Amino acid sequence: MGSVPSRSTRSLERIRTMAAKSPKEHYLDTLYKDLALALGDAVWAFAKIEWLTYERLRRLSGVRLDEWVGGINFRPRTAILRSIIEGRDAPTQAKKRALAAIKAAEDLAEQRNIIVHNPWSIWVDLDAGEFMTEIQRYAGRGKSIDLKQLSSFTDSCLKVETEMREALNAL
Repeated sequence: MGSVPSRSTRSLERIRTMAAKSPKEHYLDTLYKDLALALGDAVWAFAKIEWLTYERLRRLSGVRLDEWVGGINFRPRTAILRSIIEGRDAPTQAKKRALAAIKAAEDLAEQRNIIVHNPWSIWVDLDAGEFMTEIQRYAGRGKSIDLKQLSSFTDSCLKVETEMREALNAL
């Protein structure tokens, strides 16, 4: 009687089969392309929000405030922008809309920090026989972001940037 292969042996065989399906390209090369593009899109999308805060700090303050606050983090910059908006002579609804857009951008900042300050993990799920990828917070591993969530984050950033730009232009 032959021996029955272990679960890990069967899973590794499935992985080898997956890798063999694309002999021209190594599976990590495929992951690399997907991850690199998704990461670049996410970073770029949030950078548009960052840039907008600098632009509006300058325009709404009437001075070179964008240059003066260039070395401080995002949330302190948005706090300054919020103060400028609250003190501005503008319709209440326009101010509320701008402040809500800033809040939405601030809410995205935590995810952005997880994305840019933590490593991607790539591992083999032996039960599923496939490679898994995600960004996991290095400290406090309960929060992670997979490729699908990364794409959703990018979409959210683009929507928030558009709403923020429109709301701030209305002031």
